Amino acid sequence: MKTVVYIDGQNFLYKASDVLIKGGLIQDKQELYNLDIRGLIAHIIPDTEIDIKYYGAKIKVISDKNEDILTKSRKFSDNLRRLKNTLAKQNIRFIESGKLKLRDSDVCKNCGHQDLRFQEKGVDVGIAVDMIVDAFAQKYEQFVILSSDTDLIPAIKIIKTRVPMLVYLGFSDKLTNAINSQVTKTETIRDSEIVESYKRLNPPRLVSQ
Repeated sequence: MKTVVYIDGQNFLYKASDVLIKGGLIQDKQELYNLDIRGLIAHIIPDTEIDIKYYGAKIKVISDKNEDILTKSRKFSDNLRRLKNTLAKQNIRFIESGKLKLRDSDVCKNCGHQDLRFQEKGVDVGIAVDMIVDAFAQKYEQFVILSSDTDLIPAIKIIKTRVPMLVYLGFSDKLTNAINSQVTKTETIRDSEIVESYKRLNPPRLVSQ
């Protein structure tokens, strides 16, 4: 069976980073760019022939007179370059889709502070178009969707009439019922699997005596 996996990049990395921050392995979401994504998916979706498509925004430094915005933009772009290198080593295709937008972050529950953060917008459109094109081309027998974006549901309804197996792959505690109800099967990513996929590419450093 030939399988294709569509990954909503920022959605996936933010949820994975939450797990790793909780486990004390990283301190900030922007630190996560080195993860064994192919190994993680192959463990859950056993298949000898898997194409993986990872969707994210185009690398771009946003010029702004605000030094904080410029610094965060450079950091985001640098981390995205590192992530693309990681994906390339795993034979995962990075597909530029959507735009990078600046928005207010959530308000801190402890201090009430709110700063700016970058968010990728329009990635769902790129995923939806590619899913429909691939479904009509009959290139794959199994489609795997790693995204909880309900905007994909119209595309899912179209492709499920043409694809033998449609799988929703989501985090065990954050599954979206609306997508779950539309697919052939649902598989979950456990926190322990995220931790192991991180440790495979980030071995603990030896502390000199």
